[in-house]
Amino acid sequence: MSDYHIRVTRLTVLPPKEPIFSEQATHITIRDDAAGEFLEIEQQSGHIEAQGQKILITADEWPAIKSAVEQLLEEISKNVEVTGDPLKENQI
Repeated sequence: MSDYHIRVTRLTVLPPKEPIFSEQATHITIRDDAAGEFLEIEQQSGHIEAQGQKILITADEWPAIKSAVEQLLEEISKNVEVTGDPLKENQI
């Protein structure tokens, strides 16, 4: 096996005790369609006949996307402090 190496190309983020096919699972995969590597981030839709939802991100895009996501998460945090967390029971 000296001519081979093992490379991790997919990670799955999901809540404890959820299966990897859960609609709450997020799959992050390194892809390459012969034009350079990029990330594919996918979540299942929850409907058996529907395809998963995907976004594709290059290494060049990531810093700006990460910054925008962090900025919006900060806005959410500010709003939660004022209005309460809408995802908690009995607040919807």
